[in-house]
Amino acid sequence: MRGFPLLLFFLVALSASAAWAQTPRSAGDYFHRGVQRLDKGDPDGAIADFERAIEGDLRADSNEAGARSTGKELREVIVNRGRSLAIVPLIAAAFYNRGLARQAKEDLDGAIADFDMAIKLSPRFAESYFSRGTAQYRKGEMDEAIADFNRAISLYPDYAPAYVNRGNARKSKGEVDQAFADYNQAIQLDPRLAMAYNNRGNIRVGREDYAQALADYDAAIKLEPRLAEAFNNRGAALQAKGDLDQAIADYNQAISINPNFQAAYGNRGLARLIEGRDDEAEIDFARFLALGRGMKPALEQLIRAAKSQRLAREPRALPGGEGR
Repeated sequence: MRGFPLLLFFLVALSASAAWAQTPRSAGDYFHRGVQRLDKGDPDGAIADFERAIEGDLRADSNEAGARSTGKELREVIVNRGRSLAIVPLIAAAFYNRGLARQAKEDLDGAIADFDMAIKLSPRFAESYFSRGTAQYRKGEMDEAIADFNRAISLYPDYAPAYVNRGNARKSKGEVDQAFADYNQAIQLDPRLAMAYNNRGNIRVGREDYAQALADYDAAIKLEPRLAEAFNNRGAALQAKGDLDQAIADYNQAISINPNFQAAYGNRGLARLIEGRDDEAEIDFARFLALGRGMKPALEQLIRAAKSQRLAREPRALPGGEGR
C-alpha cells in the first residue's frame, strides 16, 4: 500500500546567486541544486549538494560579519504551503531535504537522523515531524509515527497529508474508525488528495460497503490517473462483487502503470483462476512470487479460496427423473 509519498516541499530562496545551477558558489547555491536534483530523481547528487550546503552554512556561522558584508549569502528559505508560508533556516532545510533523499534510498535510519537535526534546528517546522513519522511508519514503529504526525498537525492544522499518514498508522494498529476519521478530515482539508480517497476506499471494502468504496476509487483515479494502487484496489472491490472482467481490466491498468506491482499480479491471477483461465493464472502467480519473498503460504491460501469460488460459479446438472 502506498500511503506515504515522500513529499518534497520546494524551498525557495530569499536571496541567492543567479548562477547557482551552473556553478554553485555558496551554501544557498548548493541547496537549490540539491532540491532540483532530488526532484529529478537523483538522490545521490542531492545528498552531495545538501552536504555542501550544510558545510557552507556552518562556515558562514563562523564568519557572520563577512556574510553580512556581502548581503548575498542565503541563510533562510521559504516553504510554500499553498495558503501559507513558513520560513526555515537554511541549515535546517538542508538536513530536512537530505533526509528526504536518504529516505528515497531506503536509508531510513539516516533519514531519521537528518530529520532529528532539522527538528533540533527548527522545532516548529511541521514537515520534519511529518517526514520523520513517515520513516518510522516504514520501520514499523507505529506509536512513534503517530506521535510525530500529531505534532505535525498541532503545528500545521491544515496539513492534510499528515492526516492521511496518521490514518495509515492507525489502521496498521487496528484503529480502523480513527483511521477513517483521519481520511475524512484529509479530504475535507484537501479534496484533491487522491491517496485519501484510495485509503478510505480500502476501509469501506473491509466493511463490505462496495458501492462507496468504488466511488472513492473512482475519485482517486480521476484526481490521479496514474495511481496504480487505486486501479488495483478498485479491481479488488469489483472482484468482491463478482465483476471479474472489469476487475481484470483494472489489474491490467495497474500493471501497465507499474510493471512491478506485486499485488496486482496476485489479484489478476486469482481472478483468472476463478474464471478457469488456469494457464494465465499460473503466469501471474509466478510473477507475483518473483517480486517478493515469503508470500507463497499466503498465496496458496488465496488460491484454495479462489478454487472454491470457481466451484460455486460452475453450473450444476440437476438430477434427471426416472426413465420411462
